[in-house]
Amino acid sequence: MPIVLRRGSAVLLGAAVAFGLLTASAATATPAATTSAATSALRGAAPADANARVDHLRAVAGDSQEVPTGTQAPVQLAVQALDGDYQPVEGATVTFSTPGPGLKFPDGTDDATVVTDAEGMAVAPELTAAGAPGPDLVTASANDHAQVGFEITITS
Repeated sequence: MPIVLRRGSAVLLGAAVAFGLLTASAATATPAATTSAATSALRGAAPADANARVDHLRAVAGDSQEVPTGTQAPVQLAVQALDGDYQPVEGATVTFSTPGPGLKFPDGTDDATVVTDAEGMAVAPELTAAGAPGPDLVTASANDHAQVGFEITITS
């Protein structure tokens, strides 16, 4: 049975069929039902190029903290990934990095990767002040142009 498409549904339906998101029954349904099924199926699919859509990272929590040596930072670092229209980007990969020797993530490393949720939010794992007292920096980046920094001071 041929599929009948109306106004703008061809691209959406084509993408849904190409990615195997529609069942045979949905593909042979009425145009309105087919478009609705394709739209619902695609809403749950994370875009493959989410990082390319991120134009801005906004620091939400954790900047300007003072953390005594040997303790965890009281506030976890959080960012929001936004596109060019300042809308949240879901499914983007944000890398939190501590280039200095003073701060470490739970596994003892300098980097942690987090995927953004539906609101574009990414929360870093807890940081521990492991180095000498003084200022330290943590950066969050989603791509080459969407970056933000957090200053954390390690105290004695």
